[in-house]
Amino acid sequence: MSRKPKRKSRKNKNFFIYLQLASTAIISICIMIVVIFTANRISNISDVDEDSLTQSRENFITAVAPYAVENHKKYGIYPSITIAQAILESNWGESQLSREYNNYFGIKSFNESDQRVVLPTYEYVSGERVKIDSAFRAYDNLSKSIEHHGILLGQADRYEKVRSASGYIEAAKALYEAGYATDPRYPEKIMNIIEEYNLFIYDSET
Repeated sequence: MSRKPKRKSRKNKNFFIYLQLASTAIISICIMIVVIFTANRISNISDVDEDSLTQSRENFITAVAPYAVENHKKYGIYPSITIAQAILESNWGESQLSREYNNYFGIKSFNESDQRVVLPTYEYVSGERVKIDSAFRAYDNLSKSIEHHGILLGQADRYEKVRSASGYIEAAKALYEAGYATDPRYPEKIMNIIEEYNLFIYDSET
């Protein structure tokens, strides 16, 4: 006599359904927790990086400012111009020329007896941006770099309009006209930096 197969009880079937649903729910909750945790970590890292960057830039300005004010007393160069040029030319002290050779203003060397280094750079020739190798001055420290920048702008005849400018806007334009840089947007870049970081406040301290 054959036996009929036993049917699974309704209770057992329901139990497995509930177990499956519970497992799915737990997995979904775990995924949500991981996503939220990761998003918070990314947000926190971004905040920290942004704060560090801001602090770093504030420190750079604070380091350059006293020397820039001193150069104004000696040579009549607006501190805002000196600080903005240091920022632009050295990329906030991150360029190889500033990090390794303490040249924060892209000042070139035309004398082989100078303490110097040859590095690739970009110049505008007939309106085109081209890469060339140039000799740059090398300095012992930041203060020596800023001091020589003051001497250059403070004594060379071609920078007379920079010294006699009525404000940083006129001085920025005079820098380009005197041939300090070949980038046609150089005055605009200098003025934007001064205004973005309120560097003109240092002009009022002189």
